Amino acid sequence: HVRHAHHSLIYTTPRQMEQEVLVTSQFIYEEGQPNRRVYTITETGKSALKGWLDQPMLEMTAIKEDFLVRIFFSGQREPEKVLMELKLQLELHRQKMETYHTMVVIDQEEKKHPELKRDTAFWRATLDMGIRYEQMYIHWLEDTIRMVENLT
Repeated sequence: HVRHAHHSLIYTTPRQMEQEVLVTSQFIYEEGQPNRRVYTITETGKSALKGWLDQPMLEMTAIKEDFLVRIFFSGQREPEKVLMELKLQLELHRQKMETYHTMVVIDQEEKKHPELKRDTAFWRATLDMGIRYEQMYIHWLEDTIRMVENLT
């Protein structure tokens, strides 16, 4: 999971990209399953993507964590409620970590499509970043839980 997207973006962005001839789409009718729309990148889309990828990112990506804002102001909250929320977040991050560790899609794709070896190396690097992020977040949550427990 690289980037969070609201449902409104998931549906409007591909349509907009299709209007800009960056992608084409085909509606697939499936019996016994929901129908789906499959998007394919066009040459114009590939060129636009390459242009975007070739532009260096000159700034750090901002962290937007509503949860951290809640923790920042948690001195105003009852410790039990803070602990409950921290423990819930800890469980959610542990579940995410478990999901990452059970991902075998990258290896499967590489076996099916050896020509994707270069791509799968970068997919693995992205997955590794996700795992490291979750490890850091879990350690931070465990430390913060101990800190709150020591305050009471």
